[in-house]
Amino acid sequence: MSMLKESIGLILICALDAISTYWLIEGGMATEANPLMNMALQHSWAMFFGIKGFTVALAVGFAEWYRQRDAAYSIRWLRLTIFLYITVWCGGVLAGNIANARA
Repeated sequence: MSMLKESIGLILICALDAISTYWLIEGGMATEANPLMNMALQHSWAMFFGIKGFTVALAVGFAEWYRQRDAAYSIRWLRLTIFLYITVWCGGVLAGNIANARA
């Protein structure tokens, strides 16, 4: 059985988020807004990427496992997760840009 397209989508979005975070922070154009991930980042990029990858793998793994019981439920939750992830990310970018414009 192959992975749900929503699972693949969530993995890609999270990977793009992690890579863009790395690129923006290393370029001096951003800081990590999430305090927990910022603590990981203060330790090392490996810690940051490890935690990011682990949490995504855990979420997708659970959704794919639960899909055997109720595929529609897993799909709905993955879609909601994707929507919320993008919404929170866009909100963070917007808030950061507004804060920088006022500074």
